[in-house]
Amino acid sequence: MELGLSGRAAIVTGASRGIGRATAIALAAEGCDVLLCGRDDAALAEVTREIASHARSGHAEPVHVDVEALGAADAIVAECQRVFGRIDVLINNAGGTSAQFLHELQADDWQSAFDRNFFSAARLAVAAANAMRPAGWGRLVHVSSIDGIEADKAFAPYSAAKAAMLNLSKSLSQEYARDGVLSNCVVPGITITESVLENAAAAAQRSGSTADEVLQRMLERQRVNVRRFGQPNEIGDAIVFLASERATFITGAALAIDGGTLRSI
Repeated sequence: MELGLSGRAAIVTGASRGIGRATAIALAAEGCDVLLCGRDDAALAEVTREIASHARSGHAEPVHVDVEALGAADAIVAECQRVFGRIDVLINNAGGTSAQFLHELQADDWQSAFDRNFFSAARLAVAAANAMRPAGWGRLVHVSSIDGIEADKAFAPYSAAKAAMLNLSKSLSQEYARDGVLSNCVVPGITITESVLENAAAAAQRSGSTADEVLQRMLERQRVNVRRFGQPNEIGDAIVFLASERATFITGAALAIDGGTLRSI
């Protein structure tokens, strides 16, 4: 299927690993130029080399940036326009968390979770949408989480921030859709990324078990219908579809990619 992304330019945050990396590679495979945003220079360089090794891929440009920094949003958008001469797609993927129960949380924990998983993404979404609006075409795709729909008490600030992202995407859709700039969320279930494996290893150390045992308990607790967790490329492929010409009548949507984890409609 021709997705109409050849010659487009995309920003991908958190592009050095996990879902961001898989999405950047998939976008480039469609001929899209990609600005790879992250803080791990070595990992960004590796993704850049992987994209460059495929003859028909778009160009990838790594950018060391902390998306949480005030002013980062405008700087990222300006860099995409400088390097590629345009901006068509934003993939708001940067974020993450670790387990903390409510009774353990301090005020800074709430602020940190929202800075990482919501405020930085919100600033970048508005900056990108404003830059896309004059061209009459744009795609904003935000990586939320099943925790944003069905909260997890072990990740309360993260769950709240991801719920806020779902709500903001609706507002962005209402504001910009008439200008051809569409905003959607993907809602991944547990996906085997480096972050998930690191959290499983930390939980195993605390409980005196193994990371595999922790993951198995998670699978049983989540009651995933397909009886396995997701892979980054499975999320990335759906993101690329929403970023494409084939998604022209989809905006304000939340696409669950969770193997049947969510029980709500």
